[in-house]
Amino acid sequence: MIQKKAFPILVAVLVLLIAAIVLVVLFQDGTLKLGTRQTTVANDAVVQLVVTDGTVRHEPVDDFQAFVKAADKPVFVDFWAEWCPPCRLAAPFIEQLALEYDGRAIIVKVDVDQASDLARLYGAQSIPQFSVFVGGALSESIAGYAEFMQDDLRQMLDKNLS
Repeated sequence: MIQKKAFPILVAVLVLLIAAIVLVVLFQDGTLKLGTRQTTVANDAVVQLVVTDGTVRHEPVDDFQAFVKAADKPVFVDFWAEWCPPCRLAAPFIEQLALEYDGRAIIVKVDVDQASDLARLYGAQSIPQFSVFVGGALSESIAGYAEFMQDDLRQMLDKNLS
């Protein structure tokens, strides 16, 4: 039996423990979550692959949704993660797409670990997921990657070109 003097201390410790757990959950990715969807992402979580003189470089995209809506060309998006073997296998192909479609389409990579809210918003549950946005709206998506899918991915992009 707990002594009467120890009981208030035990209750206080339990309250502090519960408060600590709640704070960890609310601040799990460094932003406070109080009922609003957070779409703030790390600077390199969303990048556009830009071709300059035959070289592909990555430029940060600050506001993905505004970027996609303002795009005057189809936006091909690779939802990926560093730890994902098929994502790493697809990376050279995505760089090649940036070269092939330079001036006709925009190629973007979204790191789902750093931009998990965007991944959830666009249904990227299996990665890699490749999506095409036209006029700011999601046109279509394909999940998974193997080298035999390269032509399918090109066709998905081709049919959305103006």
